[in-house]
Amino acid sequence: MKFPFLGKREPATFRERLLAALEQAERADKVFFFPLGEGFYVYVLPPVYDFVLEHDRFNREADEARKSVMGNEPLGRYTLINFRDVREGKFPYSDDYQLWAKDYAIKLTGEVGLIFMVREPEVRQVISKECERVGLKCEPQGEWDVRVAARSVPHVIYTGDLVYEAIGRAMNLSDLAQIYLAQLVT
Repeated sequence: MKFPFLGKREPATFRERLLAALEQAERADKVFFFPLGEGFYVYVLPPVYDFVLEHDRFNREADEARKSVMGNEPLGRYTLINFRDVREGKFPYSDDYQLWAKDYAIKLTGEVGLIFMVREPEVRQVISKECERVGLKCEPQGEWDVRVAARSVPHVIYTGDLVYEAIGRAMNLSDLAQIYLAQLVT
């Protein structure tokens, strides 16, 4: 039973936010920028958009869309990841988008483009928080990865691997980090 007076609830998970971004961009005719939480953001290129022929348009609209969400705040360290690279990769989760994207799955193979912006400091903070939650010490290793002391044997969390998996599975990074860290403490 629906309760119209309650209104529509805000998307709470990475997957829900990503699907909401796809839904909103489907009706748009320009680049759309959407925060997904935990250091993840996504540029959605709508179906009417030809990225190859309209590269300058993309740069202009992407900058305007990002500024409408983040203002003129300096971005700091970030990485851009094209969803096509995740979808076409040889990862165990490369085809998971067909399950979570539902009706959008076919559109993600060519009509709608996704480019993820991942902010390194926010991602490290999420992993650090999850380490603390399970009683593990962690520290930055290199520019991107995290070193975790577990059972007196240090392990390295390859942050890029977790980020790609979070995108491929449309899963919160914190949930994925919890799964990974649980293996280290058992």
